[in-house]
Amino acid sequence: MRPTIGIDIGTSAVKVLALDGDGRTVLAEASRPYATLTPKPGWVEQSPDAWWDATCAALAELHELVPSLDAEAIGLSGQVNGLVLLDAQDRVLGNSIIWLDARASAQAERLQEQIGERLAEKAATDVGAISVLAKLAWLAECEPERLANARTLLFVKDYIAWRLTGAKATDASDPTAAGMLDITTGDWLDGIAQAAGFDPAILPPITASTDIVGAVTAKAAAATGLREGTPVACGGGDVAALAVGCGVMEPGVLGITLGTAGHVVMSMGAGARFETGQGLWRVAHADTARAVWLGLVMSGGLSLSWLHRMLGSAGSPLDFNQMVALADGVEPGAGGVSFVPFLEGSATPYVTPGARGQFAGMSSSADAGHLVKAVMEGVAFNVRQCVDVFSSLGAEISEVRIAEGGARVDKWCQAIADVLGKPVTRLDFLNTSSLGAALMAHAGVSGADLSELAGGLARGGQNFQPRQEYEAAYADAYQRYLAAAETEIARANDPRVR
Repeated sequence: MRPTIGIDIGTSAVKVLALDGDGRTVLAEASRPYATLTPKPGWVEQSPDAWWDATCAALAELHELVPSLDAEAIGLSGQVNGLVLLDAQDRVLGNSIIWLDARASAQAERLQEQIGERLAEKAATDVGAISVLAKLAWLAECEPERLANARTLLFVKDYIAWRLTGAKATDASDPTAAGMLDITTGDWLDGIAQAAGFDPAILPPITASTDIVGAVTAKAAAATGLREGTPVACGGGDVAALAVGCGVMEPGVLGITLGTAGHVVMSMGAGARFETGQGLWRVAHADTARAVWLGLVMSGGLSLSWLHRMLGSAGSPLDFNQMVALADGVEPGAGGVSFVPFLEGSATPYVTPGARGQFAGMSSSADAGHLVKAVMEGVAFNVRQCVDVFSSLGAEISEVRIAEGGARVDKWCQAIADVLGKPVTRLDFLNTSSLGAALMAHAGVSGADLSELAGGLARGGQNFQPRQEYEAAYADAYQRYLAAAETEIARANDPRVR
């Protein structure tokens, strides 16, 4: 086979890569950023045209890096719980409301009251402000004309598939993350359109992640440099794609990715016991015999990026590595300083969009190094909370793998190993969502088993062993973190602060 290409439309940038014809080696990768818009407090949007322009630019660079590149197929991944609406002439109706957006909190609460039991039974989910279902309800109440003009709903990756092929389709992972899939039938859940106030005719057909949904059109070929007629696989939302890219196929493997958000994922049998209520998601796996369990740290890698921006805002130059080095010599527990990583609200185990980040335990002896250490530890503690929820449902962890941008920070990987008390392996290739997308495309055109493809990748990388001498210090620091986190959740849920 010729190489396959994976395209991931992330929260801050598009990442593309070429995977060799054996599905084992990454030949090259490229990335392009795009802007995130915040027109009002709590509103977070992006331009679908910006996604497309960035995709075209990144693919152009990929072809420069591999001049002979002639892809066998294209696979897709994208941030979940973002929506794009098209009108009757296939014109985009406004910006995409992405997953970070919290404007639909009231609608989520109403839907949870009205159909929460049905969603728990049939969709294995609660509805929150993140959910596309709640965002559609917000549009029905607040921008009814925009929703009335819509003829098609597309999720993020599906918009790029449409620009490439003209086809309108989705896989099961995006609808499950959105709280809109009946997991007992694999189709759209009856009654959600009526409850949220939209026309069910806008919903696209659901197909398998490895299915070929169309071929690159002449117009798209001219814009991207891809060969006209190249098959395009449906792919999956970033949660499903990163699970494949991390090799989270068999039970026991825990995958952690530190992108803008932090994702904590495991693969379980599709029929495994699952309970809602602790901010855990059950997302369709690209392998239909399995499901992905997701714990979400809303501000994962974002937390350290935010701190870098804050520390550098005084005007003195401070690159990212210099900031990380400030934590050298700071003992576990950050000198009593705790960080609650709720900069964009909290998800697992507290579904509280109004929660906010904070430092606690500050004294005059604290310095910038303590803050850096506390931020890394705070995210690690939130990851541990996700793992604790998995364990409460009977999951057993035999191996931990970590990837994405935040995993480049050795101290962060070590902190996670110490906090979990388990060895952590940093994968050699960190962009796991685009890798998973390329593997789905490979499986789609070759007929190869996706689990075997994902398992065939080299999984080596640096290993971080938990340090027993710091076990007691981290046990104490975790209790301080829990106290600070629960205080913030109580504040955010107090009606007097709304």
